[in-house]
Amino acid sequence: MSRTAFATVDPQMLKIAAVIDRYGMNVVHVGEGCDCPVCHEAPVAPAEWFGYTIGLTELGHPELVVRGLGGRETAALLGRWGDLVLGGEPLDAGHLLCEGPAGTTWELVPVHRPRRILRWADLYYGAGTEEVSALELIPARRPCPCGTCG
Repeated sequence: MSRTAFATVDPQMLKIAAVIDRYGMNVVHVGEGCDCPVCHEAPVAPAEWFGYTIGLTELGHPELVVRGLGGRETAALLGRWGDLVLGGEPLDAGHLLCEGPAGTTWELVPVHRPRRILRWADLYYGAGTEEVSALELIPARRPCPCGTCG
């Protein structure tokens, strides 16, 4: 790589790549504590906070998205279910993700036009990539079949 080409690499993309290399995915949170210029100009209301993974696309899997949670909760939730994907378990639309009797049961639904919200993923994979897809975790609208949730 030429020195000129190296100078044009976005430092944020290098950080994301380093996290993906180390952990298999990166979690982006928009809203609480967000340091992007847009959020500094117009703070995001808690109801509009969201987060998503970057790195699952490299495995041929949709990225995961969740809305309305703080940064720590988002990272913990997406980290837990993203690790399942990294371990080889694919998740599909309609899957229920059970967090046990005291936890939430999440349903996976497809995200329509994911490039509109997964902006860092779009930058990371390259603008114009049509292959980035996403599944959103929403509170389940149907009971969990696991038998332990009650």
